Amino acid sequence: MKFLTLPDRDVDQRFVSRLGWDIDPEVIRHPSGRLWILTDDLSDWMVRDLSDGTRIAVPDANSNPVIATKVEGLAPHTSVDDIASDLTLHTFLLASTNGRQRLQGSLSTERQLIWGVIHGVTLASNSLHVLREMARPRVDERWLALSLVKSLPIHSFAPWTPWHGLSSLGIGEWLRIDAQGSARPVRWWTPPASGEDFVSSAEAVRASLREALCETVRGSGRRVSADLSGGLDSTSLCFLLADLGVEFTTYRTSSMSSWNDETTRAREVAGDLRLPLHEFAPLAEQSTAFDLDPDPNPASISEGPLVWAASRGYLDLLVKEVGRTGAHVHFTGLGGDELFDLVPGLFRALRQENPLTALRQMRKFQLGQKLHLVPLLKGAFSRESYQSYFTRIATSIERDIPSRPEDAYSWFPPVVLPHWLTAKAKDLIVEAFSDVAKSTPEPLGRDPLAHQTVESIAFQGKILRQFSEIYRQYEVRWCAPYTDIRVVRAVLNAPASARISDSVDKPLLAATLDHIAPRGFYDKRGRGDFTSDIYAEHQSRRDQLLTEFKDSRLVERGIVERDRIEPVLVEPAAADVGLLELEKLVTAERWLRAVD
Repeated sequence: MKFLTLPDRDVDQRFVSRLGWDIDPEVIRHPSGRLWILTDDLSDWMVRDLSDGTRIAVPDANSNPVIATKVEGLAPHTSVDDIASDLTLHTFLLASTNGRQRLQGSLSTERQLIWGVIHGVTLASNSLHVLREMARPRVDERWLALSLVKSLPIHSFAPWTPWHGLSSLGIGEWLRIDAQGSARPVRWWTPPASGEDFVSSAEAVRASLREALCETVRGSGRRVSADLSGGLDSTSLCFLLADLGVEFTTYRTSSMSSWNDETTRAREVAGDLRLPLHEFAPLAEQSTAFDLDPDPNPASISEGPLVWAASRGYLDLLVKEVGRTGAHVHFTGLGGDELFDLVPGLFRALRQENPLTALRQMRKFQLGQKLHLVPLLKGAFSRESYQSYFTRIATSIERDIPSRPEDAYSWFPPVVLPHWLTAKAKDLIVEAFSDVAKSTPEPLGRDPLAHQTVESIAFQGKILRQFSEIYRQYEVRWCAPYTDIRVVRAVLNAPASARISDSVDKPLLAATLDHIAPRGFYDKRGRGDFTSDIYAEHQSRRDQLLTEFKDSRLVERGIVERDRIEPVLVEPAAADVGLLELEKLVTAERWLRAVD
């Protein structure tokens, strides 16, 4: 469902024709005015009035029994904060009190709000495409240049969109619109403090995952399906679904790499659980990482360069097959790495938890990974705040100062500007960092580990939202239980040491699935690797890439240097460029061709 909030009746009549919705404008109006909602399906909304005069409007309520039950059970004296924390587990909350609006989505940004002042009127929507149709904005070239940066800080730039004048809510924020129509984001997210022991944490994660899965299955009202890659994250969800007695079909793609052992594991699990397993051809045969044919889908254009573009060919096949079976929800393991795996910010949290134990763990890690010990120790024992670190990085970008080795273990990895950027692009990036540094937001966690966990979950949620937006005609909702705020909170309550083990991969996840997954399933072993598939696609397309980049939109806009990108297109390794960086360049070029 799509919706657009409007400040008064006159505005909706002026804008409705631009949306292309083939119904009359339908609105939900608060008695005090100001909250008008233009939507493509009014029948799926529920409206309730509270004792303090607040009116709340909830989408997807009539089609989802879980949401309907929550709305129908609301007591008139319930606070809006409490309502928001409950309802935004599953949907949006829109509330109006005395002309003031509160619009809120989810922490993961799977349910995200975009807003802007268009023709002097503050508009907000759950669809970037809807607001783009309203505003007809130009491409924000600062954002375009930033999209090519390696390790761009997710949290600080979360409100930015590809379009000038349109903004997303930041992570953990709701939108406040006052009676005069002025809007400002308000931070609601408060990170929990860690304190649970390992066993209690595993029990809490298990309970929250079960609750998220049960509510999603009950709310779907139809069949469900799931990824079963053979990796730890998606397979763990399959173990839990099977343990809950859910009937579902599973899907996977494979790698052409002989070192990828996930195919065997996926087939073994499907056999043991008696699950239907649909296997697609290897990713290399469907990859679109280096394809420059523009995507004409208006939703794809509105979203900007898609970070998952390499998987587009596979996802096109997957969603058609899932839709054909009648499944309304498809579960994916997105977010599992962010919650349970090692992240750069782990080591400072380990030091804060137990310095002596942390030193032993860091030494083992350093030796095993063949890393330099001094930068690791400096990073772990640093007390630099998020704001101070961001300001220092912004200054180093402006003055072209190399990052410090210990920055690899700080709030976000060292920011790297590709060498093929023009002076104009570098100036745009410096300007963007300078602007953000003037009002750097508070971090999302008490330390780099908690902060990176939350911002990475929000990044995965954005991918989920894009899946559902771009494939909305199939009526399949992509669901990642690991991004559910209840699961995130349970993980953040766990000790930092729950992420690291000499013998087990993802020890907290392993403990969560204790007595559910087979014994030994989480023992350390090789993980699936699709690098060879992307490499194979590049090898087959590089000559065509070189030819097509002769007419580059990025070059025309003065963002990249033609002479510098041509050698990279042919042999990125020789230029010390990774395939993922090259993929990012190609994705931006493909998107610009669709925009133009």
